[in-house]
Amino acid sequence: MASTTFLPLFFALLLAATLASSAHSFPAGKQGDLQALLRVKQSLGNPATLKTWSAASPDYCKWDHVRCDDAGRVNNVFIDGEDDVHGQIPSAIAGLTALMSLSLFRLPGLQGSIPTCLTTLSNLQFLTISHTNVSGPIPESLARLHSLDTVDLSNNKLTGSIPNSFADLPNLRSLDLRRNKLTGSIPASLVQGQFRSLILSYNQLTGPIPRDDARDEINTVDLSHNQLTGDASFLFSEGRPIGKVDLSWNNLDFDLSKLVFPKDLTYLDLSHNHIRGTVPKSLEALTTLQTLDLSYNQLCGPLPKLHGVMRHGCKPYEHNQCHSGAPLEGSCHQL
Repeated sequence: MASTTFLPLFFALLLAATLASSAHSFPAGKQGDLQALLRVKQSLGNPATLKTWSAASPDYCKWDHVRCDDAGRVNNVFIDGEDDVHGQIPSAIAGLTALMSLSLFRLPGLQGSIPTCLTTLSNLQFLTISHTNVSGPIPESLARLHSLDTVDLSNNKLTGSIPNSFADLPNLRSLDLRRNKLTGSIPASLVQGQFRSLILSYNQLTGPIPRDDARDEINTVDLSHNQLTGDASFLFSEGRPIGKVDLSWNNLDFDLSKLVFPKDLTYLDLSHNHIRGTVPKSLEALTTLQTLDLSYNQLCGPLPKLHGVMRHGCKPYEHNQCHSGAPLEGSCHQL
């Protein structure tokens, strides 16, 4: 009877030893990734979209919404367009220490603030938290992530100011903070030539655009639909490789007359401001310009009789309240 009882106990101990040995042979980093992903799933309410995230199938590199590097470490997590994801951004994400890209996109059930623990992800290059109900301030501590190349925090409910420290990120090339509730001024040196794309539109930003004369890589500047004031003419120079500028729906006030636009400009919207002067002849040289809107300003005529000016029709020049000189809209229709 004693020997009969002993056999099941022996096999139970043997199985436990085997499992322990297997767990010990699993590299610590991979074990940490596995546990972190399972905790992320739990924190998000165990959504059906993450059904492949299961301890019963521990090869997480084959799970949906996950990518791994050659070493088998999680370097990309992307969850998008799902209605069954609920809760706050899980702090367990900080356990994915090899993560290079995190994308949480079109998740209306995601709420709460951006956790400061994300700053432990020292390898993170691409951060997207967009089209969610995430709110609160942008953590100043995100600027510790010196590897960041692209940050997209658009279409959320973020409040407060843009952290000054964002201007110090050495590798940041694209920043998109559009359609939030951000207030305050644009940090000095944020409008830098190192940016390929800077989009801060549809917020409540005030004050002048910080002056910067860099002529490096900047391609897209969209600061529209804010309450910005002052002179933005420094953004335009012949040698700057800028492609799109949208400064519409602000309170900017400067003289357009003698500006020399970048030759690569394809999109220019300066409408709904207080811009003065006349339309410069340099507009003729913009053979690549596809979109133009100078309406609802204080520009005067006459318009230069050049094809590059007139090929957009008269609509881009409408509703200008000229205070001294020929009305711009009338000048257009006379050509």
